[in-house]
Amino acid sequence: MAEKENHIVLRKPENSQISSLKNEIRTSKKYKKQNAVVVITFILLVIIYFFSVTSFVVPENTSFSLAGLLQAWKDKFHSFILFVGGEGSYGTGTVVKYTIMMLAGAALASAGAVFQGSFKNIIASPATMGVQSGATLGNALYLLFFTSSVSSATGVVKIHNDVTETSKMSFAQLNTQQLFAMVGSFIAIVTVVAITSALGKGRFSTTNILFSGMIFSSFVGAITSLINNYFLFYDEDNSRAQSMQTFSMGNFDRVITVQQLAFIAAFLVPCLIVLIVTSSKLNVLVMGEEEAATMGLNVRFYRNLLIAVGTLMSATVFAFCGQIGFMGFIVPQIARKLVGPDFKRLIVMTVGLGGLLMILVYNVAFAFGLTTYLNIIISTIGCLMMIYSFFKGKGGVAADAE
Repeated sequence: MAEKENHIVLRKPENSQISSLKNEIRTSKKYKKQNAVVVITFILLVIIYFFSVTSFVVPENTSFSLAGLLQAWKDKFHSFILFVGGEGSYGTGTVVKYTIMMLAGAALASAGAVFQGSFKNIIASPATMGVQSGATLGNALYLLFFTSSVSSATGVVKIHNDVTETSKMSFAQLNTQQLFAMVGSFIAIVTVVAITSALGKGRFSTTNILFSGMIFSSFVGAITSLINNYFLFYDEDNSRAQSMQTFSMGNFDRVITVQQLAFIAAFLVPCLIVLIVTSSKLNVLVMGEEEAATMGLNVRFYRNLLIAVGTLMSATVFAFCGQIGFMGFIVPQIARKLVGPDFKRLIVMTVGLGGLLMILVYNVAFAFGLTTYLNIIISTIGCLMMIYSFFKGKGGVAADAE
């Protein structure tokens, strides 16, 4: 150190070391706070999940007075405790529905984060990338070519809310319609990516991605509208048109069997694990193709892998639960504000936050009798957030530009 005019002056190397140390301390504190936010989110998810399963959903004939609700919640919680202990006959459908709900929220949210990172665009999501539109088209084509009405559709068109009724149906009767929707989603994402790649001559630009997704969704929307109008004109009971409407609104009331839970979880759980394990690759992808390649990353392989996994998760949710738009846009936006742009932390955060928000939205919708209109509620929130993003000057910017 050098002494000058009774003041201690640090030499530049020492001053630089202290500054670096301070930065490391600040960074360490920031990471600790972000990790704490992730842990708190998962704790809240567990609490809200068990509260919803055991207490929130009350019988329809319950008196909605305070005393009536408290008594219904008390009886329901007691039934759940007996069910866990192997006694009583608690509603298995409720447990299955909320578990699928939690998985669906986690899947759509993490898929949105993957699309945003892969294409470096904060507006990219299963809804804007055409995955949702593809599922809608697949569902409509199945109804058009393989059914004619409720009586001849072997019960597939009808939305079943009774576990006893659905248990009598074969695996094909329960899931063929959903498989068509999943295939439609994959055809959609392949088409959008192919158009984007062709427009950019192998490169993925923000403008081309949004343009391709918008054009494809508009084209598919026109086809599904024609099919729906055909149903309205030629079906006496309007059962197929009603099925399309139910699909477009988003609905968890038809996923109530253990078999459905097992089928959905068989797709979603491995995909979520893959995303968490490979999340560090997204941190490299957002740097750009050339820089990622110089760092030794197989850009094409990991981008295709992540897109395929994100599409599979979204397609599974849309196929079984209908259209639930903008969840893949809303949650990554919130998560990025809470834990930053590091995908190793962001993916985990979106998994917990997506499941939490999906259950909360459903519970609010249930309180107002709007559980069959989930897509409208979530899309309204998503549109408002998208408008806010544009007004803040972030529309179409890179996903890592935070």
